[in-house]
Amino acid sequence: MTKKAWRNEIIQALHTLDPNIKQSAETALYTKLFETAYWQSSQTIGITLSTGLELATGPIIEQATLDHRQVVIPKTLPNWQMAFYPFTETTELAPTKFGIQEPITGDPVDKSDIDLIVVPGLGFTPNGVRLGFGGGYYDRFLADYSGTTVVLALPVQTFEQPEWPVKNHDIVIDHVLTV
Repeated sequence: MTKKAWRNEIIQALHTLDPNIKQSAETALYTKLFETAYWQSSQTIGITLSTGLELATGPIIEQATLDHRQVVIPKTLPNWQMAFYPFTETTELAPTKFGIQEPITGDPVDKSDIDLIVVPGLGFTPNGVRLGFGGGYYDRFLADYSGTTVVLALPVQTFEQPEWPVKNHDIVIDHVLTV
């Protein structure tokens, strides 16, 4: 199957995932993340504002704030580029054409200042092969990123081997947390 077909398949599985099972898996994944050395040593954490389909990122953002870490969120830019901006109580947001809330205020943070990025996606293998949403924004951003990357994969997003085509420009994630 093509990447697009796999995306549709995983999206359907996420839509039909029992909410109680999803919530239980999310809670276990948060606990795993917060116990890692890379979480505990990070000062600036990049993360998206999740949509209803994805693993909820609100609890991660809340914990980062409680831990006095800087939270930065992505904003898409022309030519399939993106940058991360500080996310605070005063950050103004607006929805993109994809329905994702993005910052419309603030200045971008240099990627070398971001210690950890929680990368979104649809499919993941234990060794970090990722199937994203199809825009290539993260692959472009991460191509020269030197910090740590992690994904939190729900059971329906986990594959022993990539079932989708993998390209040379697909960036491998450092850590894949599963339940």
